[in-house]
Amino acid sequence: MQNETSGEDFLIYGSVYKEPIGLDNPALIHLKTEAITKRYISQFHQFNCDVYLQVESGVGVLLVSTTSNTDDVQEFAMNRYIHLKPNVNFAVVSTTQKLSYELIADQSYILTAIDMSRPYEFSTVIPRIEIWKIMGHYYRIRTPNYTFKGESHDFFELTYVDSGELCTEVDGTLYTLKDKDLIIYGPGQFHTQYTDDTHYASYITILFDMHNVIPMEQSVWYEGLINRVFHYDQKINTLIKAFVRESTTGIPYMNSLMLSLLTEIIIRLLQGIYATPTIQTTNVAHQSAMDELFDRIIDYIDQNICEPLTIPQICDHFSLSRSALQLMFKKHVDQSPKKYINDRKLEYSCQLLLDGHSTISEISLQLGYNSIHYFSKAFNMKYHMSPSKFIKEHAKLND
Repeated sequence: MQNETSGEDFLIYGSVYKEPIGLDNPALIHLKTEAITKRYISQFHQFNCDVYLQVESGVGVLLVSTTSNTDDVQEFAMNRYIHLKPNVNFAVVSTTQKLSYELIADQSYILTAIDMSRPYEFSTVIPRIEIWKIMGHYYRIRTPNYTFKGESHDFFELTYVDSGELCTEVDGTLYTLKDKDLIIYGPGQFHTQYTDDTHYASYITILFDMHNVIPMEQSVWYEGLINRVFHYDQKINTLIKAFVRESTTGIPYMNSLMLSLLTEIIIRLLQGIYATPTIQTTNVAHQSAMDELFDRIIDYIDQNICEPLTIPQICDHFSLSRSALQLMFKKHVDQSPKKYINDRKLEYSCQLLLDGHSTISEISLQLGYNSIHYFSKAFNMKYHMSPSKFIKEHAKLND
C-alpha cells in the first residue's frame, strides 16, 4: 500500500499544506511540470532548498529517499499540496495518462540529478490479463458413449465437469476430467471430448476471448493455463457456481459481473500454480472434505431458498454445531449464515420481480419475510432502491 504524505512516515522528508502558494512572492519561481507513467525510474531530483509540489490534474505517486540506494525508496500518494525539505531525493510518477503539477522553489535554487544505485521498478495497479468478451456459455449433459470428434478455434474454451467423467484429447494428449475438474483449451488447440461406456458427464463450457496486457508476460500465464487438468478447488467451485447463477438473473450489469467472475476464476487458477503447499496431506484431505461439505450446505440453501430456513435446521440437517457452521461461513464467504441466507433470498427476489408473475407482496411471502414492509426495507438496504423502483428501472433499460 502507498503511504500518505499526511502521515508520520513522511515527516522525515517534508510535510503537507492546505492552501496553494500564490505568485506574489518574487523570491519563488513557479514551474509548470508534467509527469508520465513510467515503469522504471533511474534518477532522482534534489534541490538545495525547500520545494513545493502542487498537483493540478491527474493522479501520481511521489518517490522519495534520503540516499541514492534504490532499496531506500518510499512511495507516497500525491493527493495533497506537498512541501519537501532541502536535499531530499525525489521523483514524480504519473499513474494516470498524464500528471500536471506546479513545482515551486527558491530563485537561487541548485538542482542536482542523483543516479539511483539501480533502476527502481514502479508497479502500477493494472491488469496483466483481460477478458473482454464471452462468446458463449452452456451447461451440457452427455450420456455414456458420447463422442465429439473435435475442433480448434481462435479463442479460449473452459470446460468444468460438474459431475461424472469426461475424456478429452488435446493436441494428441489424453486427459480425464472427473467431478469438479477443469481444463482450458487455448486458441488453435485441437481438442475432442467423449464419455466411455460406463460414465455420463454434465459439464459447463465457457467460450471467451482473453489477451495479455503486458506482452512479455504471455508465456508465463498462457503456458500455465493450458495442457493440464485443474483439480477441485473450493474457491474456483464457488466462483463457477456464482457465474452460472448470475447468467440467469437478467439483472442489469449481469454481463459485466459474469466477465469479472470469469476473470477471477482465471486469476485464481494462475495464483494456484505458484502457490507453495504449506500443510500436511492429512490436513489437505480434511480441508477438501470441509470444502465439499460447505458446497453441499450452499446447495441445500439454494434448493430451499423459499422455505423458512433457520440456522438450527441447517445444523441439524448436516449434524453440525452452530459454532462450526458460523466458522465455516466466516472462512468461505466472510459472512454469517443468516446474512448469507438473507442475501440469497434478496438475489432470488430480483429474479422473481423481473419475471413479473408475482406481486411484491406475494414474493415477500414466498421468500418467508414477516411482512412486505420488512422485505422492502431489506431490499432497499442491499440494492439502495425499493422493489417497485427496481422493476421500473429494469423496464426503462428494456425500452
